[in-house]
Amino acid sequence: MTNARWAGVTYVFLIATGIFSIAYAPGQYTVDGDAEGTFARLAANPLLFTNAIVAEFACYASFVLLVVLLHRVFHAWSETLAFAMVGLVFVSVPIAFMAVGEKLSALHLIAQGAGQAEAVDAHFRRYGDIRNLAEIFWGLWLLPYGLLVLKSRAIPRLFGGALILGCGSYLAGAIVPLYWSGYFDSLIGQYAGIPGTFGEIGGALWLTVLGARVFERQELDASS
Repeated sequence: MTNARWAGVTYVFLIATGIFSIAYAPGQYTVDGDAEGTFARLAANPLLFTNAIVAEFACYASFVLLVVLLHRVFHAWSETLAFAMVGLVFVSVPIAFMAVGEKLSALHLIAQGAGQAEAVDAHFRRYGDIRNLAEIFWGLWLLPYGLLVLKSRAIPRLFGGALILGCGSYLAGAIVPLYWSGYFDSLIGQYAGIPGTFGEIGGALWLTVLGARVFERQELDASS
């Protein structure tokens, strides 16, 4: 397979593991605002929590491979943007791993049995705070990636525009709640992530199935 298709497959893997570990699993083992209820769920199904931790580690590890492959696909169009894309991802990954470390600590407390609910809740809070820092870079890397898509047209430019909007939604999700606690409950907060989701999933599937289109620079310059 080409680098583009390998990038697509890796991106799909990242998305799948991310959906399971960050979106689906927490809804099964957490009870909002109830530390005791969350602990009871975790104690009743520690395997789900363990699987979610492993999936999250796999998600962040695959992020490194993904951006290296995307660099190979797009670097000819702008080494500066490609380097920025790689650098932003490389900053985010250690932060994300540090966040998952809080979940590992919580897992050890769960194994100790009852009486650890508040300590587990404290680890989850620290996990959220640390991951919030990583999300800033999860948004920022989409800007050079989206610009590279627009510049190269290796995949449809619609995805590039959506990726750039995704950058804005990630940054808003990390920063706006500091000033407006009801952001995620508002219509803006609920729908702001749709363009970025479309750009990431759509672009990943395009790369997986069709690979990257190749244009000569002269052809692009003439059509611009």
